[in-house]
Amino acid sequence: MSRAVGGEFIFGPAEKEKFVGMMWKIADFLGIEVLDYVVMSNHYHQLVWVPGVVELSDRDLHCRLRSYYGVDSKEASIFEKALSMGGAALEIVRSGHLKRMGNISEFEKVLKQGFSVWYNKRNKRRGTLWMERFKSVLVEDSIDAREITAAYIDLNPVRAEMVEDPKNYRFCGYGAAMSGDGRCRLGIMRVVGIDDWENAAAVYRLKLVKRGHVQIAGKKGAIKRDLLLETLEQGGQMPQSELLRLRVRYFSDGLVLGSESFVEEIFEHYRGHFGEKRKSGARPIRALADSPLRVIRDLRLNPIS
Repeated sequence: MSRAVGGEFIFGPAEKEKFVGMMWKIADFLGIEVLDYVVMSNHYHQLVWVPGVVELSDRDLHCRLRSYYGVDSKEASIFEKALSMGGAALEIVRSGHLKRMGNISEFEKVLKQGFSVWYNKRNKRRGTLWMERFKSVLVEDSIDAREITAAYIDLNPVRAEMVEDPKNYRFCGYGAAMSGDGRCRLGIMRVVGIDDWENAAAVYRLKLVKRGHVQIAGKKGAIKRDLLLETLEQGGQMPQSELLRLRVRYFSDGLVLGSESFVEEIFEHYRGHFGEKRKSGARPIRALADSPLRVIRDLRLNPIS
C-alpha cells in the first residue's frame, strides 16, 4: 500500500481510472499478477502474486516491449537491433529487461512514478506525490491468508462510508469483478481457490459481507444487518470463519502474514535481520484472537488504527 503525501485527497474518479489503467498495463508488462486492489481518495492497496523467476523467449519479450512502449518506440527498436546482432549484444539487452520482470519494487516504482508525472502535468503541479516508497506485507499463498487480505482491501470503501456494499465501489477488485471485469474475476477466483466464477463469487461474498458486518468501536462504516441477512438468504449457509476486524495495522506493518509454519520459515531464512534474543518468528494477531494466521512483527502499540 502507499499513501499520498500529507494525506492529500489526490484521487478523484478520473485519477482512479487512470491509476487502475496504468496498474494493469505495467502489471502485464512486468508479469505481476494483481489479485485484488482498491484505490481510495488518498491511498491504495494491492494484493499481488509475484513470480519467482520470469522466463521469456526473445519473441515474447519483443511482443511485451512493443505492447508496452509502442511498436515504433526506442526500446523496441534497440531490442530489434540487438536481435539482429545476436551474441553478447542481445544478452546484455535481454538481461536488462528480464531483471525488471516479476519485481515488486520495479512494479511499484514505475506505477507511482508514471502516475506522478501524469498527475503533476494534469494539475500543473511540481514535487513528490507520495508519502513514502511503499509498505508491503509478505502474505502466504494460502486460501485463508489470501481471503482475509482481500477482504481487508475490498471493505475499505465500506469502512470509509463511501458505499454500503463493496460491489458498488468500482475502484476495487471486487466491485470491478461484479461489474464484469474478467481480470478481476480471475483474481477473486484465485483468492478463494475456485475455478468457477459464479461459485467463487458466492463464496467470497458470503465471507466478505460477514466480515464487513462487524462494527469496530471508533470506526465509521460497516455492512448493514439488512444486507447481511439478504446475502445469507441468497447465498445459503454462513461459512465458519473468524471475524475480521478491519483497519488493522498488521495488514500494512506486519511484514509477513500466514500460517505459523510459513512465518517461521521466513524467519529462519532471514534470521540475521533479527536480534540474537529473538528465538522464534511467528506472533499471533492480537486483533484476531481466534485466527490461525500469524505475523512476524508483534505490534504491541495500537494494532488497530
